[in-house]
Amino acid sequence: MEEAGRVLPVVVGADPERALIDRAIAGNAEAFAALYDRFLARVYRHVYYHLGNRADTEDVTQQVFLRAWQAMPRYRPTDVPLVAWLLTIAHNQVVSFYRRVKDVRPLDLDPVARERWSDPEAETLGRYDRAAVRRAILRLKPDYQRVIVLRFVEGLEYTVIAAAIGKTEGNVRIMQHRALVELRRLLAHEVKV
Repeated sequence: MEEAGRVLPVVVGADPERALIDRAIAGNAEAFAALYDRFLARVYRHVYYHLGNRADTEDVTQQVFLRAWQAMPRYRPTDVPLVAWLLTIAHNQVVSFYRRVKDVRPLDLDPVARERWSDPEAETLGRYDRAAVRRAILRLKPDYQRVIVLRFVEGLEYTVIAAAIGKTEGNVRIMQHRALVELRRLLAHEVKV
């Protein structure tokens, strides 16, 4: 295999994702496109959770992958997993978005619900519950928000979250516990209101 004037070894039986990452780091656009396809839905979901608006989410998601492509030569697979790195870029782009627009827009309801209206009452209550949880999460401290979203929305392991936010695994667990206590308090307050 040849890229940018040099021959890269092809290792039989190697991790195919790692091979794509190595090729993308070397500047191979096709390899990066394959990574884009692999992680697009996850990054989009992460951004949408914070913005709640499809048009803005699409724009910010594209910015995430543009930034990732530009920074790809500096990415080191041994530091953090690619998904954590992409979600960190996504977080930074969401923060930049809010700095630019300087407002918090009302959140759209979930983008897709399967068999949405087979039980209208359950769907309506479910939407209310999801919206209440989302509002409560967005009221948490930013570090707590990140831990909760990365753990429960993205389903990442503690070690990956720790690498993504630059904390120890123990700190992540403590932050998660404190965030859940605060989330429980916020949700209990919302029910009383």
